[in-house]
Amino acid sequence: MDFSLKGKTAIVTGASRGIGREIARALHAEGVALALVGQTAETLEKAARGLVGSGSARAANTAAIHPVVADLSLRAEVERVARESIAKLGHVDILVNNAARARTGNFFAMSDGDLQDVWQVKALGYVRLVRALAPHMMERGQGCIINITGSTARTPTEDFVVGSMVNAALVSFTRGISRELARHNVRINSISPGWTLTEQQVRSFAMQAAAQGLTAEEIERRAARAIPLNRLVTTEEIATMVVLLASGRLPGLTGEDILIDGGATTAI
Repeated sequence: MDFSLKGKTAIVTGASRGIGREIARALHAEGVALALVGQTAETLEKAARGLVGSGSARAANTAAIHPVVADLSLRAEVERVARESIAKLGHVDILVNNAARARTGNFFAMSDGDLQDVWQVKALGYVRLVRALAPHMMERGQGCIINITGSTARTPTEDFVVGSMVNAALVSFTRGISRELARHNVRINSISPGWTLTEQQVRSFAMQAAAQGLTAEEIERRAARAIPLNRLVTTEEIATMVVLLASGRLPGLTGEDILIDGGATTAI
């Protein structure tokens, strides 16, 4: 399927690894020029190098890649990301908000700093980037914003209370701002992944396995058994949905949260 994305431009935050890196790879494979946003130059450069040669024959990997190092917990840094990305790309067609700092564990053991860190990077980071870039899109009369949230927005867990709260807030924000953006032909949606097989998740399985005297494969199979489809979500699945939403093949879809979790969530 031709998604007609060649020549488009995008910002992808949290692009150094995991879901963000796979989203960047999928967009670049379709010929999208990218501003990759992350915290360290080394990991961003490594991610950028990994994209070259990974695209489709149609895109021929000629689309530009611009690493942008930034701390998205700071408003000034968010505003700089917007300015630099527009300067480097010429304009921005697609914004994918994906950066996050997760804090798991007992809620009462967390410090105020832990709570603020999660809120500043993900909740305010997403909102500030939308505020910085949506006017640019509205002025151009087109644009697509995709917020990567999480299935815990619907079903919070006791070891991820703060992250669940932030995800729920971002789903609400996505829906709330969608009407105003729609008047300018700018679409905004969120994607809520369930348990996803990222490098971080693999490391977590390995740590659990070592603590319990099991193999990482056994821990992963145990996790999969809690999911109706008996498998974890892959980063490729999330990236595919991003490409579909960004393509404009669903021009009537805005203000929605799309759940990809193998059927694990039963809440409406």
